[in-house]
Amino acid sequence: MSTRIVLIAGSNRPDAQSSRVALYLAGRLQHLGAETDIIDLATTPLPLWPAESTNNPWQGLANRLRAAQAVVVITPEWHGMACPAVKNLFLYAGRRELAHKPALLVAVSGGQGGAYPIAEMRSSSYKNCRLCYLP
Repeated sequence: MSTRIVLIAGSNRPDAQSSRVALYLAGRLQHLGAETDIIDLATTPLPLWPAESTNNPWQGLANRLRAAQAVVVITPEWHGMACPAVKNLFLYAGRRELAHKPALLVAVSGGQGGAYPIAEMRSSSYKNCRLCYLP
């Protein structure tokens, strides 16, 4: 039985570098024998939380996250901050989807500010969902 890993490409821009990084990492993980699933927030955008929309794709994403044994969160750096799309996903996600699952944070930055979104995600996204970020 292989490990199922969900990769979250956290940019809401089409053709984003975080999507390319997610594809690359998925290929490497598959080479190691893992089963991968990519949630690309550019192709499957979530409405701002809390949303009462009939077209909200959250339930489908929640099922994919529940099926995961581990998560890789890829966030671009936007002016020293994590992308709003990935932060919005963590407002939707809770214990049912992510509790006690190991997670790896990956930042994509065109400059030297890549550490800032990692620190932001580490400090503010795990509390309610109880995700266990790897050091």
